[in-house]
Amino acid sequence: MKTLHILRKIDDPFVKSVIADEAAHRPLTLLLMQDGVLATGEFPEDTYVCQEDLAARAAESPYFLINYAGITRLITECERIITW
Repeated sequence: MKTLHILRKIDDPFVKSVIADEAAHRPLTLLLMQDGVLATGEFPEDTYVCQEDLAARAAESPYFLINYAGITRLITECERIITW
């Protein structure tokens, strides 16, 4: 069962530890949105960042850029979605 974690806030240590723990045991995808696009740290290989939110904050990111159509695709591909 693939899980999509949607991170909307910056640097919440609890959330990062939950995501890291789950990534060690099963495949997951992480989507950074809103202020979450500014989050830093070690994230799973399948980490995406909302390009519109990133542009609105005039920031850059090392993660895969994704638009709203791509976000819709991610949501439909995952069986479980958790929003932080």
